[in-house]
Amino acid sequence: MRMAPAVVALFLLFAASQAAAQSPPPPPAARDQAPTGLLRPAEVQFTGKLYTLVKLNVPLPFPAFIRDIAIQVGQQVKTGQELARYELRQEVYMEEKNKLSGTTIKELEYRLSQVDVNLDKLSAKNRELSAMSKHNMASQQSISQNEKEIEATRKEKTSIQEQLALARDVYADRLVLAKERFGRDAGPGNVPREGIVRSPVDGYILWINSDARTGVYFEKQADIFQVGTLDPMLIRAQVHEIEANKLTEGDTASVVFDALPGRAFTATVSRIPWTPLPANLQQPSYYEIELTIPNPDHALREGLKGQVTVVPRK
Repeated sequence: MRMAPAVVALFLLFAASQAAAQSPPPPPAARDQAPTGLLRPAEVQFTGKLYTLVKLNVPLPFPAFIRDIAIQVGQQVKTGQELARYELRQEVYMEEKNKLSGTTIKELEYRLSQVDVNLDKLSAKNRELSAMSKHNMASQQSISQNEKEIEATRKEKTSIQEQLALARDVYADRLVLAKERFGRDAGPGNVPREGIVRSPVDGYILWINSDARTGVYFEKQADIFQVGTLDPMLIRAQVHEIEANKLTEGDTASVVFDALPGRAFTATVSRIPWTPLPANLQQPSYYEIELTIPNPDHALREGLKGQVTVVPRK
């Protein structure tokens, strides 16, 4: 007797389900492990801003008139290169001239010589009193008084010597500073009315005070230039604690800037702090990550914002 097709199909389905139930499940490793070559670390993306690696403010050291500005923004400069010239007001000029006077040193040298003379007199008197005491011609009280005067004079000499050494050191430093500010001709009794602002480092002019023009007077000391480096530059970014934990120093990143469409730059994670930025207890922590980015053609400028994509290393 032949079985109906529907019954046969039902029978085969039942047999297959029983076989699947009796077969052992795959091991956990086989279930959880993805095929070889498909595991890749998740990308970490965040926004960062460009900063100059080295940036120094160059102040006008005195209240003065600007006489000449010798550079422009973006210009490359060397250490000690002249950036501007200024002219001192009369009272400032007199004060600086007085600082280079050697009067204080000469006065201390004179006092020291006088102390030496007094010390020689007291020492001679001490020898005379000692000789007289052997013949009972000098009292012990006069000898003790003489010894106290000798001791006091020696302390005075030490004090003057220390003051003189300090005055000479200060004068030498002032002389070096004067030569930097006023030129090599600056010296005792010679302070030029015009001073020079010089670059403190090798780099580029990043900024010039908008008020710094020929003939302008600055009442107070003010920063008139910024000198810094342009290659490499830094990218600083605040990265969430979960993402920051995936990064390690040396990771390579791709950076694109809205201000420079069509260009992609390569950066390297150069600093990951161990402490986060201050935050409330209920809020997640953020870490200020730094990346170093080459800038050989000086296309990048401080302040540009960019999208950073980092593929953490395995």
